[in-house]
Amino acid sequence: MEHDDAQPRDAGGGAAADRGPRPGRATVGGSRLRGAVGSVTRTVRARLDAPPPSQWGSTMSSPQTTPVPTTVHVTMPEPTRPESDPVPRGVRVAAAWSWRLLLIVAAVYLVAQALAAVPIVTIPFVVALLLTAVLGPVQRRLHRGGHVPHSLAAFLALLLGIAVIGAIGTFVALQISANAPRMSEQFTHFLDDASRWLREGPLHLSDSQVAKYFQELSDTISKNQGTLVTGAITTLSTLSHVIAGGLLLLLSTFFLLRDGEVIWRWVLGLLPMGSRRRIDQVGRVGWHTLGGYMRGVTIIATLHATTIYVVLHVLDVPLALALSVLIFVGSFIPLIGMTVTGIFCIMVSLIEHGPAAALVVAITIVVLVQLEAHLLQPLIMSRNVEVHPLGVALAVLAGTSVAGVAGALFAVPIVAFANATLRAVHLPLPPTEEEREEQARAAAGQLPLEGYPE
Repeated sequence: MEHDDAQPRDAGGGAAADRGPRPGRATVGGSRLRGAVGSVTRTVRARLDAPPPSQWGSTMSSPQTTPVPTTVHVTMPEPTRPESDPVPRGVRVAAAWSWRLLLIVAAVYLVAQALAAVPIVTIPFVVALLLTAVLGPVQRRLHRGGHVPHSLAAFLALLLGIAVIGAIGTFVALQISANAPRMSEQFTHFLDDASRWLREGPLHLSDSQVAKYFQELSDTISKNQGTLVTGAITTLSTLSHVIAGGLLLLLSTFFLLRDGEVIWRWVLGLLPMGSRRRIDQVGRVGWHTLGGYMRGVTIIATLHATTIYVVLHVLDVPLALALSVLIFVGSFIPLIGMTVTGIFCIMVSLIEHGPAAALVVAITIVVLVQLEAHLLQPLIMSRNVEVHPLGVALAVLAGTSVAGVAGALFAVPIVAFANATLRAVHLPLPPTEEEREEQARAAAGQLPLEGYPE
């Protein structure tokens, strides 16, 4: 039955009743936005479910057609930099990093210059920090394991350190004084052998030329005798500074052993409240690394000194014990110190027993340096100090050029401490006492587990 859209509706609604169900309005699907860098494609899909009103009559007798999706692609232009800012973003980021790094370097330089202006305070205090890192475990063992009072444990640990250092110094002095006559005689024989080699060796120098060279050496020593005397007088004038530095070293070590935790809490109290937990964590990690480094380098120095003593004793080289102590002290400057102090051992072996013994000692020094770089340091200090041997060598050379022997001694501990603190900045903060108590109560069932980390 055909129906006209304009057919009037009767009062009884018959026309409306006879009219079939009118198809629903067209429904339109939602739009989806998909983007990529530089372009955006907008897809709009419209689905037509019914024909226009003019075809409603024919729709009732014909099957419903499948809607055809329509896709519209719209390409958005790339975002461009405003004309008012012609500098690329990468350059702006690099500039922002650069001026911040320059400020940090300037601040570090000013602090270093301020500390260098008072070496009588700086050097003893830094040495006291290193000694505290070594003697700290002894003090804690006496206090906790031996139930010794805190102050007495710190004093006994300091006394032990002084006794060891004093014994080493006294032993070296006695060895040098006892073997000085023999070494002087051997040095004279060495000069005679050298002059004979210059005359009879491949150079074939004449007696007059050899005498001329020795005379020039004697004149050089005579000309610099005044300088040597002046240096000795200057050394005596600084004796009071040495005594003052030694007293400061002892006092600093004692108070750091006894009140180190109190001093650290006082330092944290000077900082803003929001940064105290982070700085406390960073400082403790750095201190743990410094202690591990000092204990590790002490073990390595002991191994070096023992090996050199055995080699020198087998070769019957005088001052074997004194030279091994020198190796022990020099090993606290990684890689470089072992090489420099080893030269003295080679020279003494050369003067005493000739080139063969010197060659054996030189090979031993080279082997020990290689073992330190590739085996001992990674094996002993890998858990505490993660500094590459190249970084160690660069730090020692830089410290030597800046502050001499003191810079070479302090360079690697400072680098190890800085490396550990920078790594600790990215570590998560440990829970506070309140958080630990709440977690403990939650684990014990005293608090509901909901909302608490497992």
